[in-house]
Amino acid sequence: MRRGIVLLAAAWLGLVAASPPHLLPLSATSVSGTPLRFAADRHEVVVIHFWATWCAPCRAEMPILAAISQKYARDGVKVVAISLDAGASREKIAAASTGVNFPLVRLSDSNVSPRDVPTAIPETLVYGRDGRLRYRFQAGGGAVDAAMFDRIIPPLLEEH
Repeated sequence: MRRGIVLLAAAWLGLVAASPPHLLPLSATSVSGTPLRFAADRHEVVVIHFWATWCAPCRAEMPILAAISQKYARDGVKVVAISLDAGASREKIAAASTGVNFPLVRLSDSNVSPRDVPTAIPETLVYGRDGRLRYRFQAGGGAVDAAMFDRIIPPLLEEH
């Protein structure tokens, strides 16, 4: 059984490496009106969270992402949440995310390609300093948690 889980994990990681989303460079305007740019040449670890105001599991992950953003901001980790709410106002998205300390973006205010939009949410992507996708946490795979980020972010920060 354990061998099967290891093989499944290896296959999943292989799929991530073989077909990374083309999100970096990512440019957008936050719901507060701030222009954003995330790119490999900035040497940041970037966490992108796809969510929607109506998605309870998505909203449950926001405080975890806020804590990670606060903990690692000085080290060069950038967190951004992209809302998939069709037609939602910037105000509605901001109101649904009180206490969030990282940028919130409407999908329509970003350069995300339709091929990169997840079909199920929440989905969280973690890019290394080189701009390559390193981790993908998809809906149905269990919620992200602080301990998981504490395991994966420090090694990414050590890369040059």
